[in-house]
Amino acid sequence: MSWIRIFSRANSYAQAKAESEFDAHADPKVQVEQAIAGMQEHHRDLQAAASHVIAQEKMAKMRLADLSDQEAKCTKSALAAKQQGNLDAARTFATRIASLREQIQSLSAQIPQLEQAANDARTAVQESADQLQAKLNEKSTILAQIDQANMQKELASSLQQVSDLTRTSDVPSFDEIKQKVASQFAEAQASTELSSSSPEVTEMHAHHAEMMSEADAILAELDSGTAQPAALGPAPTAPSAG
Repeated sequence: MSWIRIFSRANSYAQAKAESEFDAHADPKVQVEQAIAGMQEHHRDLQAAASHVIAQEKMAKMRLADLSDQEAKCTKSALAAKQQGNLDAARTFATRIASLREQIQSLSAQIPQLEQAANDARTAVQESADQLQAKLNEKSTILAQIDQANMQKELASSLQQVSDLTRTSDVPSFDEIKQKVASQFAEAQASTELSSSSPEVTEMHAHHAEMMSEADAILAELDSGTAQPAALGPAPTAPSAG
């Protein structure tokens, strides 16, 4: 299995873990923060693992360069010893050269794999960073949507409360008061109309009419000059006895 598959699997696992934790909590804002925190933690772990892989590649190349330098020095020393006729020293350097070449050959065979692993690690880290940045960019939008949803819920709750109060309030409405006053006024009118036809009221009206007629007669006398005080008028006739 290549390193890129390993890192991709790690990314998938981190994403699934974040989604699982997201479903485990009630508050959407807390869910968002936890999901982001989980991805950030995974990204840091991925960076640490990738750094280790890339460091191995760099160390292998540094080691290869060091072995190549040692081989060059030993080769130079072996040639000098041989030229000087010191065959034992030349053989010792030659043996060292053989060991260095063996290490160089083994390490050179590993270098391509280490380079591929390092490139895969860099790619995985970059993909993780891109995903994390995308989620961070979406965070503000999601939080705004959560706020809007909460506002809609609060508005619906307030409207429901108003509706409940409207239906259950003990305080009469303006229209109810208006209707009540109109009913009371109609009843008062009906009562007055009925009362006006009673004998007492009829007698009062008749007496009032008689007084008005007498007043008109007095005015007529005043106009004709025949008016005189009631005390000077003829005395009323006494009723006869028997």
